[in-house]
Amino acid sequence: MILLVIIVVVLALAIYFIAKLINKSTNKKLKPIFSIVLWIVTILFSYLIYQSIQAPIEFDKLKEKRFQTAVNKMLDIKAAQLAYKTIHGKYTDNLDSLITFIENENFTIVERKDTSVIDVEKNRAYGLSVDANGTGGYFKDIVVINQLGKVSIKDSLFKGSDRYKNLNIVKVGDIETKITLKAGYIERDDLKIPVFEAKLNKASLLSDQDPSLVAKEKKVVSVEGINGEYILLGSLEEVSMSGNWPKKYGNNE
Repeated sequence: MILLVIIVVVLALAIYFIAKLINKSTNKKLKPIFSIVLWIVTILFSYLIYQSIQAPIEFDKLKEKRFQTAVNKMLDIKAAQLAYKTIHGKYTDNLDSLITFIENENFTIVERKDTSVIDVEKNRAYGLSVDANGTGGYFKDIVVINQLGKVSIKDSLFKGSDRYKNLNIVKVGDIETKITLKAGYIERDDLKIPVFEAKLNKASLLSDQDPSLVAKEKKVVSVEGINGEYILLGSLEEVSMSGNWPKKYGNNE
């Protein structure tokens, strides 16, 4: 906005002084030259004004496309980490290990059934028995789990895609930005709860753009924007699987 104001002021002054020169000039041969110069200056500054208005608009469009790519990668990491925790009971801080896990591990498919069986111990304690018709005595409810088979995590989460092989990198054109991954535990009521955090530097993802616009983006505070310097998933300070992006980019819960 400041740049736009400067350009408008300079343009107004330039046009004013050139117009004064044209009016004061007694040499008719110079007047067409001054007029041409005035038109050139007007067109030049008009273009600069247009660019100063259009540049932030184009930046926002490009930024949103790149952020969407980054958020999609974060959502893949989230799905993979949840699968890892299901198998190993914790999260990993090593993206290479996560990739190896996706390629080699399987989900076990189980069937759970609720049923009732004779409570032998309770019946014995009370001297009761169950007759041939299944009446009399005590029964207890149990859950019967049957293993039906296995399915690879790669097929379950990524359905034939190999995008999981680059979970640690967001690539847009010639720009490559690494995602850092940390994992640990939070202690709550004598329990150690696993947590993790994935983080990507916004400035690195926009490193080929106008530094002033990037600097402004790093300080953004908006309901519709990704606040702060990083795109974040999870937390090492609290039990959370949330992302810091608005829902227009994808599920942030």
